[in-house]
Amino acid sequence: MQIQSMFKVIITAFLLALPNLGSAETILTVRKSEKSVSYTLEELLELPLTTVVTGNDYVDGATSFQGPRLRLVLDALNVDQSANLRMTALNDFSSDVPASDAFNYDVILAVYRDGEAMSVRDKGPIWLIYPMDDHPSLQDEDYNGRLVWQLKHILVE
Repeated sequence: MQIQSMFKVIITAFLLALPNLGSAETILTVRKSEKSVSYTLEELLELPLTTVVTGNDYVDGATSFQGPRLRLVLDALNVDQSANLRMTALNDFSSDVPASDAFNYDVILAVYRDGEAMSVRDKGPIWLIYPMDDHPSLQDEDYNGRLVWQLKHILVE
């Protein structure tokens, strides 16, 4: 099963790299003070991907999510664990997330759900996912409120 998932990731990355098939538009911006880093889907796929199999209030049962760890994106701007992260979605919904969560848990910026790229219609292209099944303390309403889907912007405060 792992080989099949890896094959899908490679094929998706290859197809996105072809002219006129992939989108080179920015899908995520991370800003800290006057500095910012923007990512296309292709750039996120170049980062090491982590698989998290977990349930949450918005899926039926354990679901496989795959994407780069949030802390990799934060490291690019030297974000301290004491910072607050204002996560904003495409519809301007926002939620505050302690940066420490990214360092204490394998929180990921999921771009795949059950091996398939997530469309905007299916909570994509990025869904902030916590490994809730791995840590009973995360199975709480506060953490479900941090599962921002259609994530487009992270402001480091």
